[in-house]
Amino acid sequence: MAATHAGVKRSYEGLARPSPTPTSSREASPLRQPPNNLSGTPVLRSGFETPLQDWTELPRKASFDSDASIVLVGVRGVGKSSLGILAATAYSRRLIESERAFHEATGVTTQAFRKLHGATKYHQEHHKVLGQVLKAHSKHSVIVCSFSDLEANGAQLLREYAQAHPVIHVTRDAKGVQSHLQVWSLDRVRQLLRASGPLLRSCTNFEFFNLSERIAEVSDQGVQDLAKLHNGLFLTLKRVERDFLKMLRNIVGDQDREQSHHSAYPLSQVPVHTRDFTLSAVVDAEDIITGTVDLDELQIGVDAIEVDLAFDSDLASASNCAGSMEDDLLKAAEAFSMMRRSTILPIVVGIAGRGSRFDDAGIKAKLASYCLRLAPEYCNIDLYLKDNQLRSLMSAKGRTRVIGNALMEERPAEGWQDETCSSQYRRAVSIGCDLVKVTMPAKRKEDNFAVETFRSVCENTHSRTRLIAYNTGKPGRFSMCFNRTLTPVRSLRSQQTAGTQEWQYPSLKARDVFASLFASFVYEPMHFFIYGANVSYSLSPAMHNAAYQACGMPHTYGTHSSPDLEDFKRLSRDHHFGGAAVVQPYKTLVVPLMAGMSSHAKAIGSVNTIVPIREYTKQGSVPGEQELLGQANRSGEVLALYGHNTDWIGIRACLRRGLSPANTVRPQTTALVCGAGGQARSSIYAMLSLGVRNIFVCNRTKANAEVLANHYNELIASSAISELDTCHTEQTRVRVLDSFGAEWPKEYRQPSLIVSGIPTQAADGTLTNFTIPDDWLK
Repeated sequence: MAATHAGVKRSYEGLARPSPTPTSSREASPLRQPPNNLSGTPVLRSGFETPLQDWTELPRKASFDSDASIVLVGVRGVGKSSLGILAATAYSRRLIESERAFHEATGVTTQAFRKLHGATKYHQEHHKVLGQVLKAHSKHSVIVCSFSDLEANGAQLLREYAQAHPVIHVTRDAKGVQSHLQVWSLDRVRQLLRASGPLLRSCTNFEFFNLSERIAEVSDQGVQDLAKLHNGLFLTLKRVERDFLKMLRNIVGDQDREQSHHSAYPLSQVPVHTRDFTLSAVVDAEDIITGTVDLDELQIGVDAIEVDLAFDSDLASASNCAGSMEDDLLKAAEAFSMMRRSTILPIVVGIAGRGSRFDDAGIKAKLASYCLRLAPEYCNIDLYLKDNQLRSLMSAKGRTRVIGNALMEERPAEGWQDETCSSQYRRAVSIGCDLVKVTMPAKRKEDNFAVETFRSVCENTHSRTRLIAYNTGKPGRFSMCFNRTLTPVRSLRSQQTAGTQEWQYPSLKARDVFASLFASFVYEPMHFFIYGANVSYSLSPAMHNAAYQACGMPHTYGTHSSPDLEDFKRLSRDHHFGGAAVVQPYKTLVVPLMAGMSSHAKAIGSVNTIVPIREYTKQGSVPGEQELLGQANRSGEVLALYGHNTDWIGIRACLRRGLSPANTVRPQTTALVCGAGGQARSSIYAMLSLGVRNIFVCNRTKANAEVLANHYNELIASSAISELDTCHTEQTRVRVLDSFGAEWPKEYRQPSLIVSGIPTQAADGTLTNFTIPDDWLK
């Protein structure tokens, strides 16, 4: 069967030129205009099945075996082929292209076969070949299907396949599709997207919106202009790769070959809903689409982003036509995709915040089902839905964590002691919600204390199901500050829009919540600093202090230069010591002072970030990272120190950004590290985490390079590096080059990844001057 990418791709220059808008095409349109259709909305031609059931009424699976093949399907021009390559490369899977498979099976293209043998014979043969492809490649593959695969009984084949495999509907904005195809008018493409949406959703279980980005036009085709164009396309493809792999990880999980680079961050292993006093910034999808909100500013000081996917057009209106519904669903997917591209924070989606505007339970359930198709980290679901609707949604949540919402517009008679509150919480727990959110308006200040009593009762009864509970409106701001999980906040510059009720609109900003927590002594001001032989030049204090101010935190961050570690020992015993960054030459020298280190720091053998331990576990041992997080922003006696290494995270992020999808890490990939100090240690670890098997080290003092290489080779042999795939340990090795004048080993490729860990200047201020031989770069 075909295992390669088929299709003619346009050149970079062609992509940069504005697309014409021809009115016809030799390719048969999948649309037809029935004579009795007074609305003027085209429908799919007769070869395509019109779903007899609404796509939300069909059974949807969202949990699969880890080796189940992934299917991508959509209309032409949405980018399925490119996404297929990215997924197959990242997950080490075989790429299957259905149109090419048909050509190999019959000797002709689908269009030629239809012309030679007629539609009936074509449908029979196409159905047979598609069935063979799906059956033969049910595991360890990425299958790219064309929209024509849905003709005749093809949609039913995919519908059945989706019960055991992730089948992803790939879509895109109309301009992006039209620009790629360079056929049909823009209106015709919009009509195609509207007409095809229900059919595609009826035979898929997830949806990915492939964002289009316009490449800046260039005035002429000089070398510099072409370089800019190539770089722009490369960065765009990297962003698409990051977006799509993030979605796949939310569907099928990480793969050993290439785990998410987010997994390296210290907080990534501590889910947001398990931390204390977390915040979520609330934003409307409409504001994301129109660009009225600064997506970078939105993320300041928060732990998650909450996107309300409802639009101004009333989806609940009986007069709302199917075409308008499709337009709104497409905009919702685009808004979610834009937010996902702009953040590494988890995203909460839903329409729960719109209250009674969507009184129709069927509309609410339909939109909740659509939200789950986007594979977000969290999804709000209205607890006022019927039991059968809730169970159906919960059975199809997959890896998404569900927040059951009971948002009350009116305060019940007994307030937080009312049976309504506790019954909604118990109901949410019984159907399997991961979190429960209960809110109501406050009338008096005592209501803010009543919510704490309700929280204690619920969590003592069901300690595993986290509760989000607070009073809404201005009188409820006190309770919002002390809500422990995903308190909604607004961006720094957002304003309440017309028609939005006060209870729906977050009345606090992130810095308001932090200021309250510090003012009430829940958190305490701490001192932080960067420590090294000479750190007077460091920009860290300026950056950290600006961040503290933006978040409403009264912390301070300074510098401390010293010829030894004696001052550090004294400073780290201060009762208000919050943590320190350590730079050269102390990254390895400080290791003996640590009572505990992260697994990464242990493997690397150096530390650049230190936090205090103020409390041991009940067993008297060093606490884990989640327990340490609970000790943050607290003064008191420092019992011991805990070391992290975050250098490798930044190095790996830079390396990942610099590798094009076509130049991804493969078994023959080679890397070079210049230097043998703390930075070199982190660089090698970053390369190993990316799957590089051939790493060379070159240092002015060869003996130091050999010590470093031996350190890692021993760890590799003993399978002591968690970031390294154990099945590749025998082929992975760190080698030493004799000098910067040595020839590059002929049996290895020249390096495609190079990191210099050599200081830019000597201790006396003399600038370092060294070059890499041209032979190493050919």
